[in-house]
Amino acid sequence: MNTISIELTNDQSEARHQVEAYCQSLVDIGAAQWRVNDAGASELHMESGEAYLFGEWGVTRLK
Repeated sequence: MNTISIELTNDQSEARHQVEAYCQSLVDIGAAQWRVNDAGASELHMESGEAYLFGEWGVTRLK
């Protein structure tokens, strides 16, 4: 079986940590809330209506 294993670099890991920390600050002030979808992935739902999916390779705006 042919598999490819890619790990995040330290810079990518730090950038992801910073994005997640900022999003958590939005949750802390009541502007958003975390949810776990049916697939087990994290989503950030903003009080203004936007929703973001946090995937393995990045963040995708859902609405």
